[in-house]
Amino acid sequence: MFFRLPTLLTGEQVYVNLADGAVVDFSVDTVVEYAKADFTDGLVCASHGYSALQLVTCGGIFDPQTGHYLSNIVVYTSLASITAPAPPVPAAPVNPTAGSHSIL
Repeated sequence: MFFRLPTLLTGEQVYVNLADGAVVDFSVDTVVEYAKADFTDGLVCASHGYSALQLVTCGGIFDPQTGHYLSNIVVYTSLASITAPAPPVPAAPVNPTAGSHSIL
């Protein structure tokens, strides 16, 4: 779904489903297109002082001679909320005598 990143708008939500069942909600702050020559890892990957998620994909103009896009699209987000996983459903109590027979 990364091909849709350039269409995200400020304020839209990005949801991340974690393995433990929690859902992390990020709000889009901005979407920026950087020419590959101007792409700075430090700008995108550095700590911003708050919980954030940056999504990066290729974009812009496609160069058929090289087979590559000339730009990167970066979606900057900030943490909006975390929904804890649902508690596990307790197992039904086990009746040790169910299904057993006594011979007297």
